[in-house]
Amino acid sequence: MNDAPILYTVEAGVATVTFNRPEKLNALTPDMLSGFFVRVAEAAADPAVRVIVITGAGRGFCAGLDLGIIGSGGSGTVVTETGIAPQWGDDIGPELQRFFSGGWNGLITSRKPTIAAINGPAFGWGFILSLHCDIRFAARSAMLNATFARLGVPGEKGSAWLLARLVGTARASDLLYTARRIDGQEADRLGIVNAVFDDAALLPHVTAYARNIASNSAPRSLAAMKAQIWTSIDDSYDMAFAAADHEQALATMTKDFREGVGSLREKRAPAFKGE
Repeated sequence: MNDAPILYTVEAGVATVTFNRPEKLNALTPDMLSGFFVRVAEAAADPAVRVIVITGAGRGFCAGLDLGIIGSGGSGTVVTETGIAPQWGDDIGPELQRFFSGGWNGLITSRKPTIAAINGPAFGWGFILSLHCDIRFAARSAMLNATFARLGVPGEKGSAWLLARLVGTARASDLLYTARRIDGQEADRLGIVNAVFDDAALLPHVTAYARNIASNSAPRSLAAMKAQIWTSIDDSYDMAFAAADHEQALATMTKDFREGVGSLREKRAPAFKGE
């Protein structure tokens, strides 16, 4: 069995990035998170990859930050979920500083569709990483939790912005203020996930869904639409309309546009090449 903390495969245009620390419900260490960001960047730069899927090994998606790696104030104290978190300004070292900061927006800036297959617990940072994806599907056994209020920290890594954008301020406030756990069914009802599946059916569905996008959607269209989705909420209607017209003018000059029109006329599946 591969014991690398992050597993990475590419098949049929789909890159699958898997958190692989199942004995800890895939709780994140610095090496794990930095490796994850490297793999996401690799998938984003690979022309053979058209869709990125994120999931976890075993019975968990990602249980968030492994609090056992954090010392308090350089004293060597190990922090557990029931212990004392380091205070702001404590010296957590350059490696952990990097761990706490860069790379988080890679799933958004990749310009490729990203899908979270939430196959089990997604807590804290694991929950946030799923929020950074464009689409989320969950197993019935999935549990989601914004843990921050119970750890004495704010909504970390853009989670308040992402969650409010996804479900509205009232529902985001409920989940953030109470730090309560919700199951897959409630996540579906709230609009956090797109759909819920029996555990055994989750990954087959996500794989088929991702491959359908990879096979039948033009890469340039996907990149343009992803940019539109992530930026349009901050634009006026007129700005969004003008940006769409500009992208359309560029798209009509591509080979993929001609292939798309040709495939419709000839009633066949398109063969997009990203050109």
